[in-house]
Amino acid sequence: MKTRRSNPTPRLALALALAATLASGLAFAETATTLRATEMRSEPLGSAEVVAKLGAKASVDITGRKGAWAGVKNAEGLDGWVRVLNLRTGTSDGKSAGGGNQLAAAFLTGSSGNTVSTGVKGLSPDKLRNAGSAPSEVAMLDQLAVGPDDARSFATSASLEAHQVDYLKSDRRSRRKQR
Repeated sequence: MKTRRSNPTPRLALALALAATLASGLAFAETATTLRATEMRSEPLGSAEVVAKLGAKASVDITGRKGAWAGVKNAEGLDGWVRVLNLRTGTSDGKSAGGGNQLAAAFLTGSSGNTVSTGVKGLSPDKLRNAGSAPSEVAMLDQLAVGPDDARSFATSASLEAHQVDYLKSDRRSRRKQR
């Protein structure tokens, strides 16, 4: 009994063309706008070197994704990483930018590109064991801190009042056992 083989050339050509398009990144070109002034870093890490500072509403091209970070290229052609939560994809009118990118946006964001959900996994035991200090991040947090007098002044200007709140009674039966 003879088996009939189909000509693999058209299928192979189609598969190669699709692979080339995906590898080139052209199919996944996505434009985003920064929601606020943010830093573009050399790696997808909060402690990585700052490559550039992007102003609010700066336009960038998304080149990749890694966890809570997006690889971006700014108008000057610099490549770096920005936190995904600092970016908005699509246009200000709520429609997806560039109708041809709808399919690409579905692969990147799991949606039509209008809404993006980001989940960040917890830290693994290895990452916790190998964690190091980040003095620059602590310094940045120190700059954001306000003193008690500034906090009271703000509360007064916003007509806020202090209220005593009692702690909830704990139910010893519902507590987990310490390991």
